[in-house]
Amino acid sequence: MKLILLALSLLLTVDSGKALGVDESICNPGGTVIYYPNGELKSCPLKDITLLSGVRCNLYAEAEFYELGTLKSCITRDFFYYESLTCNEYSTISFYTSGKLEGCVLATRVEVDGKICVDLQPIVLFENGRLKTCTAPR
Repeated sequence: MKLILLALSLLLTVDSGKALGVDESICNPGGTVIYYPNGELKSCPLKDITLLSGVRCNLYAEAEFYELGTLKSCITRDFFYYESLTCNEYSTISFYTSGKLEGCVLATRVEVDGKICVDLQPIVLFENGRLKTCTAPR
C-alpha cells in the first residue's frame, strides 16, 4: 500500500505544471536569446550541433521554436530525409506546428504532385504535404 501511495504521489508531482519546452542550455553563451511572453525559448544561436525534432541543426546557427518547444526552423548540419524529399545540408529547414515539413532547400531533383522541382532550390509545402511552390527546370 505504501508503495502504491509513493508511486501515486511521485506521478502527481512529475505530472503537475506546464509542459516543458526547449532548455536554453542549447544556446550559444553570449548569443541573443529570445523568449516568448510565457518564458519559453523562442530563438537563439546553438552552441553545438544539436538534434531537434529529428533534425541535426548546425552549431552557431539560429534555431527557432514554437511556444510548445517544437522546432520551427534551423540550419541543417546534415541531409534531412522527409518522405520522398531530401533536404540539403547546411541550409534552412522549417516546420509547421504539427511537425510536418514546411520547406527546405532540395538536395536532389524530385517530382512532387506532378511537377519537377530542381535541386539546390527551395521547396515549400502546404501542411497537408501538397506542393505549394518550387523551382522548375529551365
